[in-house]
Amino acid sequence: MCKLPLGGLLVWLLMASTNANAVFEPFLEGGEWTAETGVEYRYFRDPGEFGQTQNALALRLSAEYYTSWNDNLDLFTFRPYLLLDHQDPDRTHFDIREALWIHVGDDWELRSGITRVFWGKTEFINLVDVINQEDLVDGDDEKLGQPMINLSLVHDWGIFDFYLLLGFRERTFPGPDGRLRTPIPVDTDNPEYSRDASQSDVDWAVRWQRPLNDYVEMGLSLFSGVDREPWYSFNFDLDDPMLIPNYHHKDQLGIELEYLYEGWAVKFESIGVRSEREHYWAAVVGVEYSFYGLFDSDLDFTLISEFMKDSRDDLAPGYLEHDIGLGGRFTFNDEFDTTMQGGFLWDPDTEEKILSFEFERRLYSDLKLEVQAVTVLERGTPQVDDTNAEIISSLLQSQLFGNDSVSYNEVVDFILGLIEEDGLEVLFDPNYGLDVLQQFQRLADTSRKINVIESDDYVQVKLTYYY
Repeated sequence: MCKLPLGGLLVWLLMASTNANAVFEPFLEGGEWTAETGVEYRYFRDPGEFGQTQNALALRLSAEYYTSWNDNLDLFTFRPYLLLDHQDPDRTHFDIREALWIHVGDDWELRSGITRVFWGKTEFINLVDVINQEDLVDGDDEKLGQPMINLSLVHDWGIFDFYLLLGFRERTFPGPDGRLRTPIPVDTDNPEYSRDASQSDVDWAVRWQRPLNDYVEMGLSLFSGVDREPWYSFNFDLDDPMLIPNYHHKDQLGIELEYLYEGWAVKFESIGVRSEREHYWAAVVGVEYSFYGLFDSDLDFTLISEFMKDSRDDLAPGYLEHDIGLGGRFTFNDEFDTTMQGGFLWDPDTEEKILSFEFERRLYSDLKLEVQAVTVLERGTPQVDDTNAEIISSLLQSQLFGNDSVSYNEVVDFILGLIEEDGLEVLFDPNYGLDVLQQFQRLADTSRKINVIESDDYVQVKLTYYY
């Protein structure tokens, strides 16, 4: 992630663009460039919990270069990407989404370079999608480019993909001045790795997929490498509290199933994970039904329902551990590619309710409008251990918010109670901070369950111009 002054970088981009053709003319010959510029505006219903403004403006710049040779048996694509945010310097960053060479054989393909790979079938969450790291500063389910070598074999028995993932990319997070951030900022400068994980690791993955018959398609995958989703420990610096991302090695077995029949679609994803810290499973099952040509028009409507379950329950780092999702998608099938969809998430354990809305439409052939809105209808009640809740809540109030209600003896008693419950190893286990963090997260705002991020209600409008 790079932190650049917004004004200076814009001037540099304008100057560079005027000389781009002259500098790169030899390379550009025979290839094709496309580009897009997007302006994003977010309005939040309330001021930020940590002093942030209600307005946020960002600029997105991306381009794509494509060329082929050797009778189209060799192809190359290059996609740089730049995000500039006026509010959060940690959100401003540059990434190479793709720099990929593809060689096509008779029944195989070899891909080498940087790219993004998508696995999965369901709508609300894709458990098996493990190749690329999430770009949390960007949102919209964006992923960071991953260096890799991918060999794809195409046969009657299915498509077999083997991946060598060259180096691990750490997750990006909004900074203290950003919105949709964690209650306690994440220290991205000092990540920690377990003994079996490092940033220089070469991870690997395999995936097999094929239709089983005219209606069912199946996929099996295996991943071994650094977990893209970190755990967090607390730095225990009460003057400058920070969350430390902790990355561990994991092995993941995944399965995907999709059944299609007339207007029906049944989708299923499940994973079994064995890591240095835990063993768990998670699954999501969805049922969709599409109504085509509503009211004798070109309008299609798809009704979506999904159920998600994580065996870790409320210890899962994300918020989709036991949720029901309902949604609908309108596809207008017009010349403007108009789509509209809404989603509703409900946690039956905590009564958390979240409503989202998305709208897309091309205003002109080269101009696209996107609108997104998210609101938390009900914050829910967090599941907090009664034994530790009161003392940790008091610690938060006294140390983080300036209240002097906690005495030294109470802190000592709390630590002694942990030792009595979990043994002396809690004093020497670097991962123990994860358990403490779970309580910190739940108590940072006791009015909600989704406390790994701010539960801000917001509307986002994005205009994208295509060159």
